Amino acid sequence: MPFVQVSPHIEVFYDKSDFLDPWGDKPILILQHGNGRSGAFWYRWLPRLSEHFVVIRPDMRGVGRSSKVDDANTDISIEHCVTDLVAIINAESQRAVYFCGESMGGILGIVLASQFPKLIQKLILVATPVFISEAMKVRYSMGHGSRLDAMKKMGIRQWVLETSVLTRFPPDCDPALLNWYVDEFAKGVPEILVRYSELVNSANASVFLPQIGCATLAIMPTQGQITDAEQEHLLSTQVKDITIEHIDSTYHMIHLTHHDDCIDRVLKFLKAN
Repeated sequence: MPFVQVSPHIEVFYDKSDFLDPWGDKPILILQHGNGRSGAFWYRWLPRLSEHFVVIRPDMRGVGRSSKVDDANTDISIEHCVTDLVAIINAESQRAVYFCGESMGGILGIVLASQFPKLIQKLILVATPVFISEAMKVRYSMGHGSRLDAMKKMGIRQWVLETSVLTRFPPDCDPALLNWYVDEFAKGVPEILVRYSELVNSANASVFLPQIGCATLAIMPTQGQITDAEQEHLLSTQVKDITIEHIDSTYHMIHLTHHDDCIDRVLKFLKAN
C-alpha cells in the first residue's frame, strides 16, 4: 500500500484501487474523508466508482494508517493537510485529478482547488460546510463549555455517539452502521481527534470560494444542520461554476446513508463534458 513521506517523521498513507484496463485511460478520483474519519469510511463507494476511476483514499496525517504525530498542535493544520494532498497527487499523476471530499474533506478540496488550480480538474463537495455556525458549536458542546471541552470530559466514544444521533445519522438508520461508525471514529488518538475538531470548529473557507476555477458539484442534505442555507448561498454566489444538488435528509452522513444517490450524481457530473 502506498505511503508518501511528507516530513522527516510523518508518512501519509493512501489506499489506491486500480481495476481499470492497463492499456486504457486511467482517470484518478481522490476521495477525501472528513474530520476524525479515515479512507476506510468510503467503502460503500468503491464497487461502483472503481469501474470508472483509479480511486485514491488518503488517510489524513495522524489517523487511519498514516503516521501518528509527535505534537498534534504543530504537526496538524489545514495547510499541512492540503500540502499532503499535493504530495499524493504529484506522486500519482502527471495531470489534473478529480477530487471529492466529504465534510472537512471538502473544505480541504476548496482550499486545494483555489491554491493549486492546475491539480484539480473537477471538485465535488459532499455535505461540506463553509464554516461551523455558532448554533452548531453550541449543539456540539453538549452542555459543556465548548465542543473540545465536551470531547475531553465525555470521552471520544460517548461524544461521537451522542452527536451522531443528534446530527449525523437519522433515527431509522441501521444500528449496526451507527455502532461501526462510532467504533471506527473512536479508534483515533484522542489528542489528534481533538486537534482536528479544533481545526474544523475554527475553519472558514469563504475567502477561497471565489478563487475556485474548476467545475464544482455540491451534494447537500436538504435543510442540513451543519450545511445550512447561509452556507449554500455562499457557495452558489461565490463559486463561479457550481451545481448544488440535494439528498432528502437532514442528517450529515449522506455519503454513508445515501451512498447510491450520491454516487449517481458524482458519476453524472464527472462524465459530463
